[in-house]
Amino acid sequence: MNSMNPFSRRDFIRLGGAGLAGACVLSSFPSRGASSVSKGCLDHLVKGASVTTWFQYPRRTDAEYFQNYVSESEAMYMREIGLTHVRLCVAPPIIMDSKTWTMREEMEGYLEKAIERFHRAGLAVIVDLHNVDRAVELDSAWQDAFVRFWGDLSGRLKKYDPNLLIFEMLNEPVFSKRESEWDVFNARLAVAIRKSAPAHAIITSGAGWGGIDGLYRMKLLEDSNIIYSFHSYDPFPFTHQGATWSSEEVKPLRGVPYPSSPEAVAPVVASLEGHPGSKGMIERYGKENWNKQKLTEHFKRGIDWGARNQVPLYCGEFGVFKPHVKPEHRGNWFHDFGEVLGENHIGWAVWGWDESFGLDRKKVGDKVVVDAVVAKALGLKVA
Repeated sequence: MNSMNPFSRRDFIRLGGAGLAGACVLSSFPSRGASSVSKGCLDHLVKGASVTTWFQYPRRTDAEYFQNYVSESEAMYMREIGLTHVRLCVAPPIIMDSKTWTMREEMEGYLEKAIERFHRAGLAVIVDLHNVDRAVELDSAWQDAFVRFWGDLSGRLKKYDPNLLIFEMLNEPVFSKRESEWDVFNARLAVAIRKSAPAHAIITSGAGWGGIDGLYRMKLLEDSNIIYSFHSYDPFPFTHQGATWSSEEVKPLRGVPYPSSPEAVAPVVASLEGHPGSKGMIERYGKENWNKQKLTEHFKRGIDWGARNQVPLYCGEFGVFKPHVKPEHRGNWFHDFGEVLGENHIGWAVWGWDESFGLDRKKVGDKVVVDAVVAKALGLKVA
């Protein structure tokens, strides 16, 4: 996800969902046809969470922070509640020197120790280079440097078990009206990684903020050891209600329910007389009757695309902006998303472990506490 700080979001294409039903979500993908992604890798990509404020939005930059942001005991707790992997979000400027465009050697050590800590806890790790600079991704010099950097980074990390380490090349590529440029860049990145790390799976997604529509527009990679990802934040009036950094229509929204119907949204509509754009948005949301059946229909295009191309799908992000949503409505949404995608053999990583759209991990003394509503709705084991 694109973010302005550890607890905020920018607007983006929001399509997709989160699977949870069963312990063989990704690994039960029908025969995987053209895909050569290993069963061992897919078995680990069932239930995950994005770790967002270790290497993506660090709250400090001292050695102690980078060494111990997630402790050994916290990593074990993640596994104990039922997570099978983490999506470790890494901002390129954190590990990539801006002058030489090469690895910051001290950061390599911190990153490897983090990976090893999760591995000791039995968790696979997706290394997600989480770029949020949308101008730089279109710069040819930066693209050249980024290709070289991925070749170097994947070579350094290929020593880890391919079943436990996966490379995600670029978070939510945009390339608005320049999708063909993403196809070229995407292929270059995959080739660079494959030369350095021949056995490791690679995650990629389509242009347009990594939504399902982007999958339809993208050119499939010739490499068969690829997992295709999409992100999901629909229905947007529900998941982003009250988000001050997003569209003007969602800013005034409070108490938007899920599931939706004209009757369910009537109190919200009545409160929006001074906001005609917002009122219209919620009236439409009510008439669309968002529920599990609607979500099933909504995801069908992506699910059909994956089946047609015989490739494994993965939902790399999903979540709900928490401050203005009733707990029961958040629980309903996470539960339905989980069921729909679980029934269609798609694994997930919630946004995020340490972020208020998802599990919202907090530390109370020495104890780690997560949002019980979200955790239980996703079938995780919390008291």
